[in-house]
Amino acid sequence: MDAFVTEVVVVLDKAYEDRLKDALDQLKALGLEVISADDDNSVIEGTIDASKVGAMEKLECVDYVRKVFTYAANYPPGDPRDVDHV
Repeated sequence: MDAFVTEVVVVLDKAYEDRLKDALDQLKALGLEVISADDDNSVIEGTIDASKVGAMEKLECVDYVRKVFTYAANYPPGDPRDVDHV
């Protein structure tokens, strides 16, 4: 197994209602792979390494993180995310 990945729904803090790009930059820097970003509702969906969810919850742009699903990921040989090389 290479990683535990969590699918998340991130609700942005009110201070970021008109700053979606800033919030996306912070979340991506932490490792969030964005699936969708809804500027009208200040909601971002994506996946992130499960070990980083706690740090994401502490970002100033984040009001709430809903953890939808966590799964074990096993990437194929040659994939840069393949850490166990199996």
